Amino acid sequence: MLTAVLILILAAVFIITAYAAIIGAPLAVTNKKQLTAIMDLAGLKDGEVFCELGCGTGRVLAAAAREAKIKAVGFELSPLFYCLTWLNLKINNCRGWQLRWQNFFKADLAEADVVFCYLMPKTLKNLKDKFEKELKPGARVITYAFRLHYWPIAKTVKKAGELPFYLYVKS
Repeated sequence: MLTAVLILILAAVFIITAYAAIIGAPLAVTNKKQLTAIMDLAGLKDGEVFCELGCGTGRVLAAAAREAKIKAVGFELSPLFYCLTWLNLKINNCRGWQLRWQNFFKADLAEADVVFCYLMPKTLKNLKDKFEKELKPGARVITYAFRLHYWPIAKTVKKAGELPFYLYVKS
């Protein structure tokens, strides 16, 4: 009986994690150079709100929480990656963060000053209406590898041998 319950729990975690990868992106671990590039592009100031759509292991969210006196909010749908992100934030003694086990399409981004997303092109395309409706003027969006084709690029950072980061500013 216990084995059957464990198998059901593992199957549920696997299915939800697979669904999260399909609607967002598969896991990609961010290295230290990439974290530096993201934080430089974000230009976080005290009191701002940084949101990450799909946290994976929580490295970007933790870096943001350590960067300035900000509020760092992460959205993760996979229970496995939610737990990994939570653990990462706790182990690194991060402050000023919120982690939400939530589909980011259903999250309210109205308070966001900076949004970071490493998501697949289709997902980025599907975020257009949400960004237009919810983000305030001047809000910054940073994407990794894939562009938002509906906003002009404010800045591109591309290091040799790596994929680019794109910065957008909502008008």
